[in-house]
Amino acid sequence: MINKINSWIEIIKSSSIARPFIEIKRWFQDNVIKRKLVIFSVLFTAWISLLLGAIYSPQRQTYTDEQLKTKRTFVNGTGEIRLSSQTYSPETGIIVLQFETKDSTSPVDRGIDTKRLKWDLYAQKKTTETKMEIVPIVDNKISVIIRNVPENFGAYAIDITNLTVVTSSIDIDISSPSDEQEKPMKAEDTDDNNVVQFYVTTQNSKLKKEKIKSVSREEFALSEIIEEKSFQEGQIEKLNHSIEQLKVSIEDDESRKSGLLKEAEYLSGDDLESNQKDIATIESNIETKNRSIETATQNIEKVQIKIDSLEKKELAIKDGTFEFSNSIETVEMK
Repeated sequence: MINKINSWIEIIKSSSIARPFIEIKRWFQDNVIKRKLVIFSVLFTAWISLLLGAIYSPQRQTYTDEQLKTKRTFVNGTGEIRLSSQTYSPETGIIVLQFETKDSTSPVDRGIDTKRLKWDLYAQKKTTETKMEIVPIVDNKISVIIRNVPENFGAYAIDITNLTVVTSSIDIDISSPSDEQEKPMKAEDTDDNNVVQFYVTTQNSKLKKEKIKSVSREEFALSEIIEEKSFQEGQIEKLNHSIEQLKVSIEDDESRKSGLLKEAEYLSGDDLESNQKDIATIESNIETKNRSIETATQNIEKVQIKIDSLEKKELAIKDGTFEFSNSIETVEMK
């Protein structure tokens, strides 16, 4: 058997296919220094290739997670802004950003007044054709459209300055000269307290790519209204389901209470006292669940009012009678 294997090995060695490999092996054995040089060259070339690939890769991460955050809060306490969606259309050179704002200075939940927001656009590769449009939609939603975006735009930085007045810092008291002298010097607010920044880059996985056919203000408003209406309808379904579950739970509690009341007829002393405590606990639970049902019912009414309002806005936009609260603002690149 061994002889047969050896004969096969000899046949393979003498074949024309194996001859080049044998010659290479012999050359490496005879030229030790050159062999080391070849191996080093191969490894060095592979290392250089990996390094260059990492440097010039379009997917290379050059921005931190902090820079790519989609929710920012103004340091001066005037509110917050969230970048809820970002879409890039390479075919049409358009980027669409959807923002939602929250005004912490107002008791009304309608977002920051867009007239109080100042927008600035910065880019790695500046182009005079690139423009940014600020399109207030409804309530707290703002659409931002960046037009004429080059394919290799790299990244955009958007600064948003909130000019809303911070009423908590307004002094309405009467002071005397001595009071002013004794008052400690107040540190000046830095310019960045009312500025937040968002980065838009292809390196961010949250930047979706899809073809955007139309970017009219009306279509944006309609899409936002339809999305919001769908969400609110889902809220009603959730609340109705919760009410049903609470009612079933109350039925179970009533059944347990009925059983305890029957047992009480045959109890006395400590057992009776324990039984009565259990009944009181169940009654308290039933009362709590009834209050929860009442709250859920009230919330359904509130949500339905909002849905009715959204439907009115939807119809008004479709027939062209809807009046937007603020005009479109165009911002040129800095």
